[in-house]
Amino acid sequence: MVLKKAVLLIIILLVPMFLTACFDAIEINNYAYVSMLGIDEGVTDKMRITFNIPKFPEKGAPDPDAETREMENITIDAPSLLSGVALINSSIPKILNFMHLKAIVISEDLATSENLGDYIAPLIRYRQIRRNTYVFICKNSARELILDCKPYLDALITESIEELVGRAQYTGFFPELSLGLMYDIIKSPFRQLMVPYAAVNEGETLEDGPPYKGEYLIPGDFYAGDTARKGGQEVEILGSAVLDGDKMVGKLTGFETQMVLLVRNELKRAVFTIEDPEKPGLVIPIECKEFSKPKIKVDLQGERPQIHVELHIEGEMPLIQSRIHYEDPQKQKIIEKAFAEYVKQGIEKAFLKCKTLKSDVFDFGAVSVTQFWTIQQWESFDWIKRFSESELKADVEFTIRRTGKLRKSSPIISTEGKK
Repeated sequence: MVLKKAVLLIIILLVPMFLTACFDAIEINNYAYVSMLGIDEGVTDKMRITFNIPKFPEKGAPDPDAETREMENITIDAPSLLSGVALINSSIPKILNFMHLKAIVISEDLATSENLGDYIAPLIRYRQIRRNTYVFICKNSARELILDCKPYLDALITESIEELVGRAQYTGFFPELSLGLMYDIIKSPFRQLMVPYAAVNEGETLEDGPPYKGEYLIPGDFYAGDTARKGGQEVEILGSAVLDGDKMVGKLTGFETQMVLLVRNELKRAVFTIEDPEKPGLVIPIECKEFSKPKIKVDLQGERPQIHVELHIEGEMPLIQSRIHYEDPQKQKIIEKAFAEYVKQGIEKAFLKCKTLKSDVFDFGAVSVTQFWTIQQWESFDWIKRFSESELKADVEFTIRRTGKLRKSSPIISTEGKK
């Protein structure tokens, strides 16, 4: 009898728990989900904030084409992000939510103003913004870039951003950077920051650019917005912004960024193009995959730090414009030597530029710091300043593993003979 009463009492106590509702719940439709956040220097207040809010189709409703899918872009001047959010929430019938934020875009003017750290720290503290949110620095206004950013084909804007950034490790034309990593590197005593550089490309370079005069041009050796193309996304990511602390001090082209990522072992696959050693004016593309880890040594005993980088690269030669028989093992050595020299000169070019900018984006400091026993010794050495005095020696070895589907290149025969 006592047991029955106890069971009944437990049931009576538990039943109300299953009958209660979430009195403080907010429906998902009550939120306005921000997908991109733009930060510019303010005019009427400290900062100008732009919120990109895509309109998701209702369940069961037909989804329009991605190019015509509606998006709301709201811009406001405010002293801080939280103040701006509060002001926006008072003027729209939904609540701004950053749980699906994919990208933070910072204008170049703001990045060069020495105040970037003041804007990044509050973003890290804001609980709705995740540390893996992507960060970009854009050429002109962050607001203008966000207005021109559209979803590609039938994808959502968040998917387009994620897939675009994912191409970084397969092209190397720009680095991949998250908000959390950016905040950590800004405070680091042994490395400095390289941020993806973005711009709007309206296709003007394709029509109004300089005429081709037959000279060899290094692919990707320019900045975002300068690619000679039409169609596709207007927003282009190419190259990187280089920072000294929290101030932008310069830029690297897409090719120079490739060289940095190659040394940092952050490039899984890339296509490079060299000029044909025996037939100038024609080119030979080289596809490299799964780079081996570079060997890096830093000698700090002399007056100037001596850096030695050793790279071993393997790749494929899928196309030969000149139709010279480079498939022959003896001829392959010509291409291997030419490509090794091409990479060596590229690394040295990027290194000299970073030395001028006084910014170690190669992460050589991560190797140097292992030679010190205490943090105090390392900080007194002051690698960030000593990097600009350092000297680099690069040794590159390249091996061709495959030559595409043809075993031998043959000349074209016409009535005029072979060519």
